[in-house]
Amino acid sequence: MKKKKLTLAIDLGGSCTKVIGGTDFEHRLALTMEPSLAQVPPEILTNQIGLDSANLEDRVWIKVEGKTYAVGYLAKALTVTHPQLTALKSTMAMPKILGAIWVLKEKLNLSNDLKINLSCLLPPGEILDREKLKTELEQVFSEGIDTPTGFLRLKLNYYNCLAEGSGIYLLHRAKKGKELINASIVAVIMIGYRNASVMVFRRGMVKEYETSDLGFVHLIKAMVKQLSGQTIERLTPAISKYRETGSEMPLHSILLKEDKEKELEELQQVEKVSQKTYDFELTNWLKEVLPTEVEEVILCGGTSDDPSIKETLFKHFNDKKIYLHAQVELPSDVQVLGLGNRFGDVWCLWDYTHHQLSQPKSQNVA
Repeated sequence: MKKKKLTLAIDLGGSCTKVIGGTDFEHRLALTMEPSLAQVPPEILTNQIGLDSANLEDRVWIKVEGKTYAVGYLAKALTVTHPQLTALKSTMAMPKILGAIWVLKEKLNLSNDLKINLSCLLPPGEILDREKLKTELEQVFSEGIDTPTGFLRLKLNYYNCLAEGSGIYLLHRAKKGKELINASIVAVIMIGYRNASVMVFRRGMVKEYETSDLGFVHLIKAMVKQLSGQTIERLTPAISKYRETGSEMPLHSILLKEDKEKELEELQQVEKVSQKTYDFELTNWLKEVLPTEVEEVILCGGTSDDPSIKETLFKHFNDKKIYLHAQVELPSDVQVLGLGNRFGDVWCLWDYTHHQLSQPKSQNVA
C-alpha cells in the first residue's frame, strides 16, 4: 500500500513552536505548541492522571532510541524547569519535529505509515547543523517512533532547513522580482523572543549572517534582575501586553507587594531604563554586524512589532528602504491563532515548500 504524504513547515521559536501541516496546500492545519522539551522516565507517563483525555497538543510524548521525551505543555507540566533559552534550537529540534508530526497525524486522521515532506527554520548561527538534523531524522525514521497511539513508521521524502527570516525574504524576492533583488544588497533582520539574527544577501546569495541573544527575553531578563520576586514567565506576557496596548492593567496582575502604587511606579521605571539599555545594545550590535552599503532592510519576527523596538529600528535605519514583514498577508486559518506576524516566516516557508514540491523532481531540495 502506498504511503500517504504529510507536508509540514515548522518554526522552532523560543516563545512557541509554530507549525503548518497537511496532505496538500488546501487541506492543512496551523497550530502552536509550547516550546518546552524534557527527557523523562517512561514510568512518569503511566502515573499522570487524565493524560488520555487531555487535548492532543497537551499530551505529546515520543520514544526514540530508548529515550522518552515529553514535548510542549506536557514537558512543562511534568518537570520543574527554567525556560530553555540557552540550548541550541538545533539540539532540541528532532523531538519537537516528531511531536508535531504526531499531532498533525492525529488531527488529520492519517495512518502511522507516512512519507514526510519537511521544511524547518533554525537561527542563522545554527544553520550549519541542518545536515546533522537531517541525519538524526533519517536515523529515527528508519528505527520507528513510539507514540501515545502506536508505532510511527516514517520516511523522509523531502527536507529543507533554512535560516530564520528566509521565508519572509523569499516572499520579498517574489514580490520585487529576482532581477531587482539581485541588484540590491538586502539585510533581513529577525527579532524574535529569544534571538536577534541578521542575514545579508548580495546578488541573491547569503554572504554574511549572525545570531545574538538580543531577543525580547534579553529585555525581560534585565528587568528581572532589578525587581524582587519577578520571573521571566511572569513578566513576559504582562510587559508585552502593556507595551502593545499602553494600558497599565496587565501590570496590575503581576504586582506582589502591599504598596501596589509604589510597586507599579518602580516596575514602569525599570521597564523604561531597561528599554534604553536594550536599544543601545541592539543598535550597537547592528552597527557592528551590518555592512554600511546595505540598501534595503527587511524587518521580521514578532518582536519587531513591539512598538518601542519597532520605533528604535525605524530610526536606526532611516536612511534605508524598510520593509516590515515584507507585507505578508496571512490566511484566515493562521490569523485566527492570534499570533499575527509571528506566523509570517513559517507561512511563507509553507507556501514556498508547496511551490518546490510542485516542480519537476530534479529541482526538489530533498
